[in-house]
Amino acid sequence: MWERQYEQGRWNGLELNILSTSLDGGKRLHVSEIPYADLPSIKVMGSSAEKIDLEVVFVGKNSLVDANELLANLSNTPKGELEHPWLGEIRLAFENYSQKITTKRGLVSLSLKFIRDGKAPKLTSSLSTKVSAQQQASIVDEVSTKTFKQDVKGMDIASVRNLQQNFTHAINQLVGIANQLNVPSQMLSALNQELNSAFVAISSIVNSPGQFAEQLSKTIDSVANAVRSEADSENEAVDNSRAAQVKMLAAINMKAPSAHYNVQMITAAIKMSKDIATLEQHNTFSVISTNGLPSIIMSDLQLIISDIDARIEEVTDKSMVESIELFHALVTLKEGVEAQYSKVKLGCEPHHFIECARNIPALALAHRNYSESALVTALNPLQHPLFLNGKIGLRVNS
Repeated sequence: MWERQYEQGRWNGLELNILSTSLDGGKRLHVSEIPYADLPSIKVMGSSAEKIDLEVVFVGKNSLVDANELLANLSNTPKGELEHPWLGEIRLAFENYSQKITTKRGLVSLSLKFIRDGKAPKLTSSLSTKVSAQQQASIVDEVSTKTFKQDVKGMDIASVRNLQQNFTHAINQLVGIANQLNVPSQMLSALNQELNSAFVAISSIVNSPGQFAEQLSKTIDSVANAVRSEADSENEAVDNSRAAQVKMLAAINMKAPSAHYNVQMITAAIKMSKDIATLEQHNTFSVISTNGLPSIIMSDLQLIISDIDARIEEVTDKSMVESIELFHALVTLKEGVEAQYSKVKLGCEPHHFIECARNIPALALAHRNYSESALVTALNPLQHPLFLNGKIGLRVNS
């Protein structure tokens, strides 16, 4: 039967019945017709865009609905990934289509035209693949200390006093974070010693700014280690790690006399984030196994990224060697956090959506779409965990 003469493929998770595939490619040539010359001047300008044409069919009573769903997906997300039976997985950009509908066996045929998507060049730092976000945050602290020393040298008495007040407020925030932790008494005792040392070091900002910055970084590291060592909370509202991150970001003061103060608040928030530490341990994000809501995780990461952007803009006001070094360190730190944000977004977004006018069991829906019931429930957190209706997000696997 002719119905069996097609190959199975997928476009962004949607099934395709591919009858035929044609490929067009070649080179881009610049031909110059030179006057009074027998032969033209031809320059090869690189490879031309590779075009891929697919003949796709849909059969049955739902053929037109399935075809229109595919066309809607192509219109909404023209760039995607095609899983082809013999070409493998390739990135494509949708160009146009031609649709033919016949009453024989409910046949709907589509002629789809794609262009192979090229990867745009992206500049990345070599450090982003070698160190974690927490390690890069420590590197940022070290580089920022160099600019902090120069800032303190040029400050008057009023600016120094204002800076001391800012750091006193930041250490008080650290004290509040430590008091909320449920950790062994020995660790709390060590934290109190570190916090007291930080308070004492505030008076040495004028004479030894580098020593003070080193002591504050050491104190922040001790509090961050205690925060991450605490058992995971089942509710984001009472999660000490998330509360610590919020407190550090709330301590940012745009009127601080030195940019180092705000930079250290950003690095402190990153060091205290359990989400970043957990995400960096895995190559992918699983919406099923995570303890928190992906939307909250992405919101926290986006807040950190926005604050890093503000610090990058702040340090570009100066063109010293130290400020340029700090700029590159902050850019690398931002790349590391953005990589974790992209990982969460990719792992929790549905591949496609379906519309159901009536309630349908999650188990039956998962079985029909080659998925898992837990995954279907996790992708639709606002729906009933057993019966879903309306607009339902789905993906093939986790």
